[in-house]
Amino acid sequence: MIEPIVRQALAAAGPEARVLDLGCNEGWFAHRALDWGAACVVGIDIRDVNIRRALLLRDHFGISPARLQLARTSVYELTADQFGTFDVVLALGLIYHLENPIGALRVARAMSRGAVVVEAQLTAHDDPISVGWGETGVFKEARAHWAAIFEPAEEQEDDGNLLSSFGGVISLVPNRAALLQALEVAGCRDVRMLDAPTHLNRQYVEGHRGVAVGWA
Repeated sequence: MIEPIVRQALAAAGPEARVLDLGCNEGWFAHRALDWGAACVVGIDIRDVNIRRALLLRDHFGISPARLQLARTSVYELTADQFGTFDVVLALGLIYHLENPIGALRVARAMSRGAVVVEAQLTAHDDPISVGWGETGVFKEARAHWAAIFEPAEEQEDDGNLLSSFGGVISLVPNRAALLQALEVAGCRDVRMLDAPTHLNRQYVEGHRGVAVGWA
């Protein structure tokens, strides 16, 4: 789903095109970005074990550190002064593991001079919900809303998701409208969801996961 968008953005950027992979895990999409035309990729992840594995894979495949830079850091600590800006920023499987997903999207937008591509779990509830609004009997209807899910700290191995959640957080999962709204609030333009071909994983086809794209 994301390959045509990423290829298009990288081709438009030219031979020095750069990609930032937020929450890169072991680097699978960072490697794909290089295959799709990036001159260099920066991958960041909060977990030591993920960065160690990403470094091992980078070295195993003989990719130079100049083409694939890896750093252990939080998405909220990134600045353009430190890393520069990027033609594509990927936030794949990340924001619904965060307590401040909109803050993370603001960082993604600030680091992008091109496309911001966000893949996320989505709630199965798209109908509006009613929200009390300041006085008795007054309600607003919200089409965009978020579900709160507690993810245990990583040391709680029986319950925690050691590949994804970090530190015992309330993770906020958007519905489709909330994801699009969040990208717009973060400063992206021309925001849209990508259509899922019918042969893909049922989560995408049925709308329980999705990919949204916005532009700087």
